Amino acid sequence: MIDIDAYILIGGRSSRLGRDKAAAELGGRTLAERALETVSAALPDTRITFVAANEAQFAIDAIIAGGRFISDLLEGRGPLGGLHAALSDTQAEWIFVMACDYPFISAEFIRLLTEKDRSGFGAVVPTQFDGRMQPLTALYRVETARPVVQEIIDRPRVPPPLHEIVKELKPLIVTPSDYRHLAGADKLFMNINTVDQLESARELLLDEYPGKHEPI
Repeated sequence: MIDIDAYILIGGRSSRLGRDKAAAELGGRTLAERALETVSAALPDTRITFVAANEAQFAIDAIIAGGRFISDLLEGRGPLGGLHAALSDTQAEWIFVMACDYPFISAEFIRLLTEKDRSGFGAVVPTQFDGRMQPLTALYRVETARPVVQEIIDRPRVPPPLHEIVKELKPLIVTPSDYRHLAGADKLFMNINTVDQLESARELLLDEYPGKHEPI
């Protein structure tokens, strides 16, 4: 059986950003392109699939260098819908899921997650420096997560937050002590939701590459 399939969630539509997050440009590339390059570098032999909110969003293909696409099976479910679509699509033992709006997740960090001993766990999930669990850059054991997510998404009531769902999967928690040695560890989970956050990310790139004057 295939060990890991990778899924990049591009379904977020941010009214605060004013456009599809996946199409926002940072460092001359869209957030979707950056995510694809990062996951490809970390897991070069892994099948990578974009998960869009719906079929109409497949138009984003025009600005992405490549990649397979699927869409949420149930619209309007947010990140849970993306995870549900990924778990329903894969035939691998594990999936790696990453939201595209975390542009500073590194290939080194992804490899660190995938190289953990996953025996006996239903997920591998990092926590941020502030202690919050980060389920949108995580690994999920399919046979464990699929029935749990399916049962929750079938409920008529509002589902719990994703980090609460993850707790049901007997996760292996990766703490900052495991990854603080990595370059850029302090900004791994910088999220792009607003124009101001996008500008802050651009400023960080300029700080890293001070000789770069062209638009990023």
